[in-house]
Amino acid sequence: MDITVRAFLDLLKAGIRRIPPEESLFDSGVDWDGIYRMASSQAVVPWIVDGVEMLPERLKPGIEIIEPFLADTMTAELNNARMDRFAAGAFSRLEKSGIKAVMVKGQGLASLYPDPSHRQSGDLDILLLPEEYEKAKDLFLPLSTGSEPENREIFHLGMHFGPMEMELHGTVSTLMSPSLDKSLNRMLREMMEKGEFPVVTVGGRGIPVPSVRFNVLYVFTHFLHHYWSSGVGLRQIADLSMFFSAHREVIDLKQLEADLDVLGIKRLFKAFGCFAVEMLGCPPEDVPLYDHRYSGRAGKILSYILESGNFGQNMDRPEKQGKNYISRKWHSFIQLVVKDRLKHFTTFPADSLRIFAGAFSYGLKRLSKGE
Repeated sequence: MDITVRAFLDLLKAGIRRIPPEESLFDSGVDWDGIYRMASSQAVVPWIVDGVEMLPERLKPGIEIIEPFLADTMTAELNNARMDRFAAGAFSRLEKSGIKAVMVKGQGLASLYPDPSHRQSGDLDILLLPEEYEKAKDLFLPLSTGSEPENREIFHLGMHFGPMEMELHGTVSTLMSPSLDKSLNRMLREMMEKGEFPVVTVGGRGIPVPSVRFNVLYVFTHFLHHYWSSGVGLRQIADLSMFFSAHREVIDLKQLEADLDVLGIKRLFKAFGCFAVEMLGCPPEDVPLYDHRYSGRAGKILSYILESGNFGQNMDRPEKQGKNYISRKWHSFIQLVVKDRLKHFTTFPADSLRIFAGAFSYGLKRLSKGE
């Protein structure tokens, strides 16, 4: 592994796990510009700053080098404070309106880290059942300053509130497999109808988040969705690893294994669990169903994640060619179904074929509707 990548990962582990960095990696010739580019691409700059703070004074970079790191960290802290207030206000409105919803990803996972303000925030994601989605849409849309095109098929709407963004999710949609999505949405309904949610404190108020059983599946399948489509960053797998550690005593291993079997993603879960151990410093004993036999894939996974960047920001995705319907559909098929779903074939051959078949099924369904 390249020494700059090793130094980057060592600082990342230090930042999120408080594991002292290996000093020999920073004795001389450190490519701090390269580390900054990787950290920025992966949206993990504040964690790298936390890792740098654990270095001895003699190994810390000078102010002229660390300045862009510090600027990004201060921006992340301000954005998190603003997002915390926004989330608290949104869930206060939901509660007053009697709308049952949970917060997913983002601020709900930030609390798992040593410094929650150093997990770079994105938008506010709210998960509901379809019938509650309509109520939430009616509540928030009139207050928004703009919105994205709504996807009625999966009950999804993105809205803007000045600089803040909110996404309403009325279903779970991975677009990886119809059977996987059907099972996840059945589990979602069971959880929402049961109505017993853990609460995290954000912005000075308690906000409901999914049950531990559902959340571990949701975080992982959301990661897989991006891994097999637009690209994904280390932040998403770091979230999963921190979730493992925070809930190691309460995750029901038998139930989790049964759920993963139903969803057909147990091999993938074990492979990325090994990745969290090998690359992010997660203790093996924290990883549910840990199986070291899957460790050999960590290098290929890392190469792709560093190549793609956070949510695929480094990926050069070609524009659609042609204006007629057939040309556009052919382009979408080649890019979204063939290239995206088969690009990990050498790492996960059997799972790639299954995900390809699922995406093909979804594509046929959309074509039949003229989409």
